[in-house]
Order: sequence, then C-alpha cells, then structure tokens
Amino acid sequence: MKPLEFVAAVVPSAGVLCVAELSSKKKQHIFAESVEGLAPAIKQFTEEKRDVYFALASFVESGKRTAGNALFMRSAFMDIDCGEGKAYPNKSTAGTALYDFLQKTALGTLGNPWVVSSGGGIHVYWPFTENVPIIEWRAAAENLKRLCKENSLHIDFTVTADAARVLRVPETMNWKYKDNPRKVKVLEHGAKFSFAEFCVVVQPVNGVAHPVSHTPTLASIPGKRPTRNRENATQIKIVENSITKFRNIITRTEQGTGCKQLAYYAENAQKDGMEPLWRGLLSLAKSCEDGEKAARILSKMHPYDEARMHQKLREIKGPYSCIKLDSENPGICTGCPHFGKITNPLMLGRELATDNAPKEVVIEQYSDSVSKSPDQIRVTRAKPPRGFSYGKNGGVYREAEVQDEEGSTIKKQVLVLPYDLFAVDLLNVQGEHMVHMLATRPDGAVNITLPQKAVVSKDDTVKALASQNIIAAYGSGNDKNLFDYVRGCVEDISTNKHAIAVPSSYGWQPDGGFVAGGKVFLLDGTVRQIPMPGLENLTHACRSRGDLEAWRKYVNIFVSRKLWDILAIGAGVGFGSPLMEFSGLDGLTFHAGSTQSGTGKTQILQMAASIWGHPRDYCVNKSTSAVAMQQRAGLLRNLPLISDEITSKNRRDMEWFPEFVFEIAEGRAKERMESGANKERLNTSVWALLAIVSSNTHVMDYMTGGRKHSSEGEIRRMLEWTTTESLTWDIHEVEVIKSLRQNYGHAGDIYGKWLALNRATAMSVYQQVYAKIRDEFQMSNDERYWHAAVAACLAGCILAGSQYSGVVDMPIQPLIDSMKRLVEKARGTVRANVRSAEDVLNAYIREYYGKFISVRVTNDGTIEATYANSQITDESLTRTQVFGRVERHITPGFVNFFIEEALLKNYCSSMSFGYADLRRDLEKLYRVDYVKKDMLAKTKGPQMRVNALKISRPESDVFEMNIDAPQSPLPVA
Repeated sequence: MKPLEFVAAVVPSAGVLCVAELSSKKKQHIFAESVEGLAPAIKQFTEEKRDVYFALASFVESGKRTAGNALFMRSAFMDIDCGEGKAYPNKSTAGTALYDFLQKTALGTLGNPWVVSSGGGIHVYWPFTENVPIIEWRAAAENLKRLCKENSLHIDFTVTADAARVLRVPETMNWKYKDNPRKVKVLEHGAKFSFAEFCVVVQPVNGVAHPVSHTPTLASIPGKRPTRNRENATQIKIVENSITKFRNIITRTEQGTGCKQLAYYAENAQKDGMEPLWRGLLSLAKSCEDGEKAARILSKMHPYDEARMHQKLREIKGPYSCIKLDSENPGICTGCPHFGKITNPLMLGRELATDNAPKEVVIEQYSDSVSKSPDQIRVTRAKPPRGFSYGKNGGVYREAEVQDEEGSTIKKQVLVLPYDLFAVDLLNVQGEHMVHMLATRPDGAVNITLPQKAVVSKDDTVKALASQNIIAAYGSGNDKNLFDYVRGCVEDISTNKHAIAVPSSYGWQPDGGFVAGGKVFLLDGTVRQIPMPGLENLTHACRSRGDLEAWRKYVNIFVSRKLWDILAIGAGVGFGSPLMEFSGLDGLTFHAGSTQSGTGKTQILQMAASIWGHPRDYCVNKSTSAVAMQQRAGLLRNLPLISDEITSKNRRDMEWFPEFVFEIAEGRAKERMESGANKERLNTSVWALLAIVSSNTHVMDYMTGGRKHSSEGEIRRMLEWTTTESLTWDIHEVEVIKSLRQNYGHAGDIYGKWLALNRATAMSVYQQVYAKIRDEFQMSNDERYWHAAVAACLAGCILAGSQYSGVVDMPIQPLIDSMKRLVEKARGTVRANVRSAEDVLNAYIREYYGKFISVRVTNDGTIEATYANSQITDESLTRTQVFGRVERHITPGFVNFFIEEALLKNYCSSMSFGYADLRRDLEKLYRVDYVKKDMLAKTKGPQMRVNALKISRPESDVFEMNIDAPQSPLPVA
C-alpha cells in the first residue's frame, strides 16, 4: 500500500492536516488542506533521511499541532512497544497479545484492525467510516485505554487518547537505529469501522465508562459545553457570556451537589499523597475568575507553600477533565451524579455574566464597501424586561427555575437569542404604530420593525420577527420566551416614550425639520435615523459614499474650466430645489438638450444628483412612466427630480413632455380611486421642487413648431439649455469625474442638516436673491416661474458656500450671468411663439382646404364650382365632408371665405385660442359678416345651410397663402 493511501484511510477528510519530521533541531511541521498536499513534504523528509510522522487529527488552524487546535479524528489507535526490557520482547509476542485482546473484548467481531510495524514496535489502527469530533473521539479513546488496562494489554497509555499525536508514515524509514535503520511497513490491511459500533464494544466491563458526549439540545447556564458544530453562533454566545467562579463549585460541594473530588480533598487534604489531586484542583482554579484566591485556599489546606503553588500553576496547561481527576484519584468520581455528564467540574462553577444597566450603544454602519469611516449611530438600550437579562457579550436570556436530577430547585439562564435585540423607538407611520427594534447581529446591526398590534399575539409576533430573520434559539419551544421578551420591551417603550412621526416623504417636514439620505434632521441639530416604510428605494438611492473633499474636487473642475452654465443648472438645481418651498410656487423644469454627445448634459444631471445621493441611481430612468414620475416627485417633495435621456419618450409622443412640465408646476399628483371602492385615495403626493431632464432633442423647437396647442404656458414653466460644443477633458479631470461614482451624498447630509437648523436664514437669503433678480432681470408677473426657480438656484449656490452651510464655494456672479442668458433665451422664444387670430385662420384653411368648395367666375362670365380635392359633389356629399367655401371674383378684388362657425369654434379650442378673441381680432383685419349660408350652392350637392363666418380678404393675401391649387370643375346647379 502506498503511504498516501494509508494516511488517507486513517486521517479526517475535513480540516488542516499535518506531517512532521522530529529528528532535526528544526522539528519541521508542514500543514496542508488535503492528503495530496502532504506528498511533497513526505518525499522531501524521506530523501533527507528524516523520521517522518503524520498527525492523526485534523486541525482548525494551520501552524499549530496542539490538542486544543484539533478538530476531527477518523481512527482509534494504539502503540505497543516491543523489545528488550519491554512487556513484549518481540513483535510476535505482541501480535499474540493483540489477538487475545481482540477475542476477549469482542473487538475482533467488528473486523481486523490495521497493523503497522513501526520499526521498534507495532501501531494498531481502527479507521472509522466518518469524521469524529475530538471530544467524542477522546471519550472513546479513554474507554479503549481502560479496556486495555482491564484486559492486561500493555500499550503506551499516553498515545491512545492524545489528540495531537503523530505516528510514523508507512514506507518510510525509522532512523532511531542509525546503524540499522528499519522500514516502517503495513503488516495487516484491515477493515473500516462504524464509530458508533466501536464505542459500544470498547465500554469497559468492570471499570466506569468514559461518557461519549453528544451535542446538547437545550442551552442553559450552568450547563454542558457544546461538543458539535463549533461555528454555531448560539453555542458560541453561551460560552462568551459564561464566567466560572470556584466559589460556586465550593458552594455546591458544601450543599452536596458539587464535585466529589473537591469534597474528598477537603476531608483528606493533610494526608500524604494528595499532591496529584491538589494539582488537579489547581488546574480548575486557574481557569476561574477567582482562581488566585481559590488556589491559596486549596494550598493552605495541606499546606503547600505559595512558591510551590505558583510553580505548579505555571506548569499547568489546562483544566483536568473528570476522567483525568478519576485517573489521579480513582474510585471517587464513580459516586458523583455529574460523572459522565459533564466534561470537568468547571461546569459547576459557571454563571451568566450579565450587563443589564441602561446604556448607550454605538452602532457603526458603513454606507458602502469603500467608505473610509463608518457612520456612528448612538441609541439607548434600556434595561431588559423583568425576568430577562442581557449577556455581557451580547445575547438575551430568561431566568427560569427548574428541578435538577436530585429534585432541588435551581435557577438557570435560558438563551433566547444569541445577540441583543431591543426596542429603540415607537414609530407613527401615518396613524399606524410600529415598533422599531435593533438586532446587533454578528454581521452588523439590523433594523427590525413590526406592527405594534402584532404583540398582542405570540404567533403574530413570532411570524413578524421570523420574516426578518429573527428566530428564537433552540427551536419553537423557545418561542414563548421570545414573545414574552418582545412584549415586555414594547410595554416599556410605549409607556416611557412618545411615538415618533415617520416621514412620508423627503425634504421639509411639517415641524420644520428636513429629511434626506435616510436621516431626519431636527431643529435642534439632532440627526435621527429610523426606518422609513415606503421610502426604502429612495433611501438606497440617497446613500452617501466616499468623502466630501473628493466630491468638491469634481465641482472645482467646472469652476476652473469656467463652465458656468453646467454649474448654474447642476449645482443650482441641486442646492436650490429645497428653496422652492419659500417661493409660493410648486415647480419648474430645466431641460438640457443637445443633438451631440459629450456636451455636458450628463454632468449637469450627475452634479445635481451627487449632492443628495448616487449620481446614477438617484435619477429616474427613461422607462419610468408618467405616473411613477409623479410618485417620485411626491416622495422627493423638495429634493430635485432628475430624469436622464427622455429622447425615446419624445420620439414616441412629444406631447408627454408639455404635460409633464405642467404637472411639475402644479405640484400635485393625479387623484386616484381606492381599489374596489367608490372612494378617492388620500393624495399625499405633493411637492415644491425643481426638475431636470435631458434629451438629444430641443423641446422648444417642438413647442414653437407645428404644435396645435399654444405652448406659451409650458414655455413659461420651463427653461432650456442647449449647446453644440463638445467638452474635452485631460487625464486628471477624467479621473476626478470617474471618482464621482465613489464620492457622493455627503453634501446633501451637511446641507440638509444646515437647512433644518437655519430655515429662517435660508428663507431670508432666498427672498433677498428674489428681490435682486426681479430688479436685475426685470422680471414680470408672467415670468413668475422663471423668477422663482432662478432665485432658488442662485440662493442655493450661495447657501452652499462657506459663509453658510460650508459645503462648497462657487463664484456667484458668473452663475447669475448664466441664468440671465437662459431667461433671455426663453423670453425670445415666447415672443416668437405669440399666436394671432390670423395665424389660427390661416392654419385652419391650410389644414382643411382640401375639403373646401371653390366657386369662381370664369373669363366668359360663367360660374364654375369645384371641390378642392377633385371629388365630384352630388347628393351623397354630407355635412362632415365640407369644412368651408371660397368664392373668387364674386366681389371684385376680394376672395370671400365662408366657414361654419361650429367647426371654427372647435378648431379654436384645439388651438387653445378663444373664439370670441378670434372674431374680435379678425374684425380688426378684414371685413367680417355673420351669415346663413348654403355651403353647396351652385353645385348638385344637397342643400347645406349653416351659420357661417364670412371673411372677405384681398386677393393678394390669398395668393400669398399659395392655396390656388388646380381644381376639378363641379357641375353647376
């Protein structure tokens, strides 16, 4: 058999493995994750003529071949020495003794063990079919030792139960006999064994069996140390919160429920031969909180002097187990009710280390994975409800009275949760009360919310907590304890605290506070972080990352490049949007448009967004519906609404944008009905903010082009920035611009807190800027939306400076100049877009001339009637097919138009132009009469008498309209 095949059969398949050479001064140890990983070291040591050993255990950590670091075993083993002066003079004698032992103990019925000639003796192995935790293996190994002792099999008793033991690797050389090195080889290739069956067979017949420990099903303090699943957080928490006091062991011993060895020592301490037991008891005292005092008490009972006591304490590596104490002083532990149930007497001294006093807890939360420093949130953990305790190192416990095996009533601390969970606030979410709790889990603090009404029922409470991954330790039997604890916390907080109103939107709050970035900035400077149901997505988009200084570098690029338009809109909207609250108006939309890329549209949007959150996630995307945009505006309330690339929407239907502009200016979402009821929903989606949208189109061109409706209302509620100049950046600037994705949101935190503290100052600055802009820009009342928005943008940039909030300084005069250019451009657009009555009339004639009846006098004096689209008119012609009548040469020098008034009224409505205004203005320009007219006179068509507007226009005007197209003659009546 190859060495690696043998090693693989007897070592665990999980954990860190080890080979070693112990014949040089270095005593080299090599660790690997697999048997194959040990091969190079085995080969190297063999070639160097070293004694090569392998560890029987696997280990938790690399680099430490110690029993304390041992993780699993996969075999039982023994070392039988042979030779002169030994119990067995040769291997043959030893083999015979082994055979007799197997037959007497029934171990032979399980199969033959594996036997290896070590060079000087034999090594015997029982490989198991599974990995065995060290504590369970050690119990079986101790039983194997006792079985060997009972049956007079002479083995090296220090080997069999040693978790850090190494044995020789087969097919290597034993260099102990340098003049005659001997080969290590496999003599017997045996079977593999079930650990459970092995444990049954190795139970001693006459002696007391060492108990094979199993994982406990209920955690309690005091109690049994966990023996399985070393990574179980519940078990770890029990250990972390346990302290051991020797005084407790003494007290229980005096009461008759403690350690029998300690009781024996107290009665016989002055007798000879007590040193092994004294040393064992010192090993226990050394592990206790009051160990120094206990060691002195134990030493004085013999007495042993302090110098010797301290020497022994230094030599002791760890506490003796019950098995070890029994081996040092046999016959005492067998009468102990704890023997076989606990690992060592330290279990009797354990108690829960509690920390129940009210205290301030500092929770550190990182906004993201790259933040240099965490956000520190301070919350108060109140004292626990009556009957419960907090572990010193975390965890919630309940004190319970139980009866021990002897019928005595004892108090035990039952673990409810392996981490702290406590009530922080009572929240009022639009009339419904919620409990805000904090769970300090190992992977970080987690906000937990549940309806207050849930705590009237255990099942409702447990379900609400389970939905947020809060589950009682040790199964459903502990649910009652968890419910009682949460119910107690809620009772305390509802009695001692007022419910906190949870914001339903960001921005200004009714009490004057301000909400941004998941934080509530209060008037006294306090910053409160509470769960905000309904705002989770916005809170995620408004998170902060990186640091403020790196973000300032981004802004300063545009200052140094004098890109004032980008700054005026990007920073202006970002900082100015909250100030729209002081304007008395509800909103204005900025549009950044360019048919080319790289002109700065994206930088405008990202600059505004990065003030309050993520430069991309803060913006709504191009597929967001109009209703969702309104809902987002309502949630933002005063923070800027930003939408990138609306080009695709414009291509589908340009009319959505004018409607959007009006909706932003109205400051209120559409009314909606409740589902399944004839009842309107309460509309809380209101806002006063600034919006920015970008596209590859110029929306002003559409609004002032062939659009039927008048666009003046929309134009006065928006400002458009367009450019054709592409921007270029150097390498340093590119890196800074890229860094915006790692540095954002901090400006909004600082600015929002300042606004809450200085609302009156912010309003005063806005009003001063508003007055200055009114005079400098000569704003009229028709320009009130421009006026309010420009004042908000400029005031926001001023308030962002070091004189006020201290976020970032920007030159203000260039920003004023930029805004002035935007306003002048908008004014020019309005002037060019004024629509007159003549424009409306001409538009009607152009659109419907193909459905006009045309009548004229020819050169020979006859009357000719034609239908402009060449169709023949007869009795089938209906009223809906005729939109007007034009007569030429009937009145010398004039062309008479007859248009049905009802049709013209409808057209004026579609053009957003008053019909009365049309009549009044046309009367000033032309001769206008109101007549009853047969629109199909002089044709074979049916009679069609309607109320018509007769407009007589000079022939020259009609020719300029270019509507004298070729026509088909119609039969004259």
